[in-house]
Amino acid sequence: MSPSELPHVTFDTNVCNFINDPNKPFSPVDPADATAVRDAVSGGRIKGFISEASLFVECLSFSDKLAYLAVAGTRGQRPRPDPLTVAMFKDLESLGVKLLHAPLIGAEIFIEGFAWAQDDRFSQHDRLARFFSFIEPLPRHKPLETYAKALVPAPRPHRVVNVTKSGFGVPIPAGWAGAIKQAWDNDQAGRKKLEKDVRPDIGEWCDGLIVGSHFAYGNDVFCTTDRGGNAGSRSLLHPNNRPALEAQGIKLMTPAELVGHYSLR
Repeated sequence: MSPSELPHVTFDTNVCNFINDPNKPFSPVDPADATAVRDAVSGGRIKGFISEASLFVECLSFSDKLAYLAVAGTRGQRPRPDPLTVAMFKDLESLGVKLLHAPLIGAEIFIEGFAWAQDDRFSQHDRLARFFSFIEPLPRHKPLETYAKALVPAPRPHRVVNVTKSGFGVPIPAGWAGAIKQAWDNDQAGRKKLEKDVRPDIGEWCDGLIVGSHFAYGNDVFCTTDRGGNAGSRSLLHPNNRPALEAQGIKLMTPAELVGHYSLR
């Protein structure tokens, strides 16, 4: 069986921790299933992938996410990712897991040094076209932009567009990220409310990027335990919204379902 014919499985953020450490306490994943998935990836029975948007979600604290978004597309200094979380992803990379491109903002690469997935099912041009066709109908950063408009004063907008090698422009949102970061820095008493308001929207935006990268590469299974708990019924992965994903050819499985489907135990 050629590498392109092996099952291609994208692991969601909430699954990565338990593949890294199958015996992690309070796991929603059966340790035997997590071990079976880990062994299947390292043994070459399935090809594993993680979206670069998952690294953004996991490797930065909430305040560092705000700091990163405020400087993306500029030469400003980025916050450093958490080394322990990077080490977790590096462990998965050592098993053979590859990273999927998912341009977060300005087509930036969030963390250098990870092995990227090959375009073995679609050309780079077609993969990018699939990615943008998936994410364009989604709210993406719009709820954050709306939230930022209520914050005053807002910083002057940046008008920057990065263009990828394939000619796709990824516009950098004008000013909203800086406005939210400014509110965080200037109102310590209001931080709890701001995080409660903003965290679900950042998470939902990243979920769209993660699933979009899975769709773009044409992978077979999106493995997740996410049921849309944080964002509720508007969540991309909420049970009510899954039929629309399945209609696009996105097959969703929990780790237990993945193990059963491919007889990994």
